[in-house]
Amino acid sequence: MGALRDSAGAVGIAISNVRAFDLDADPAWIIFDALPGVPVPETDGGLEGPRFPALARAMGELLAAYRELPIEGFEMDRSWADPARLAARAADWAAALQVLDDCERAIVAGKLSRVPELFRGRTLVLAHGDFSPVNVLSNGSELTGLVDFESARLADPLFGVAWWHWSVSFSTRRVLETAWPEFLDGDAVDADEPELLCRVRSLQLLRMLELLAGDSLSPGVRDVVAQRLTPHSADRRLSRGSGSLPLRMNGTAQIGSSNDARRSESR
Repeated sequence: MGALRDSAGAVGIAISNVRAFDLDADPAWIIFDALPGVPVPETDGGLEGPRFPALARAMGELLAAYRELPIEGFEMDRSWADPARLAARAADWAAALQVLDDCERAIVAGKLSRVPELFRGRTLVLAHGDFSPVNVLSNGSELTGLVDFESARLADPLFGVAWWHWSVSFSTRRVLETAWPEFLDGDAVDADEPELLCRVRSLQLLRMLELLAGDSLSPGVRDVVAQRLTPHSADRRLSRGSGSLPLRMNGTAQIGSSNDARRSESR
């Protein structure tokens, strides 16, 4: 983490210094130096506020800078590096789920069959793994830090884009319709790229299947992810930009977070 923090700091991305941690403990814990600011949803107005589109653009710029960080010498999760193998693993994840009916299983299988062709030959980059507003800090006018790197990995450049969209889609249609173009512009992603929405949908599906196959989600968060996995609903949300569930469940659990580790801040 120290090497990542140094590289990120060189391009203006603030990452907290980790003092100590034990991710194998029950519950897992981590102690780190506090960064200024609060998670974006906790700023004045949150995602519904008038400043969120500007913050969305800034988050796009932040993601673009993070994606360019050097990966040489880092021990990285490479399970998403091979699209064909990833699709095969995802098929196993889906087969083990009880929440899908036969029709939905067929739809998921069809979408997974396209993964190799959609992602074959594309550049791999450093992906944050959980790039969502709850993991970006802000003072209300600018971004002040990035947190939660437990799911960092090598992945497609659109991994962070897809998960940011998934997270923000829990807000209202108006929020997503306003913020999404700003975020894409900030990240220099071509909104007219022919396969953009297909790749975003596929990455969201893959990540939801991965989360549901693991044991890191609390029951409440798991239920929400399972509900969002329904292919018909997911496609409608992406095309319309609608959503009705909050970014946080029960006041504390973060939707879009890959684990429920308790975090303590050292000030």
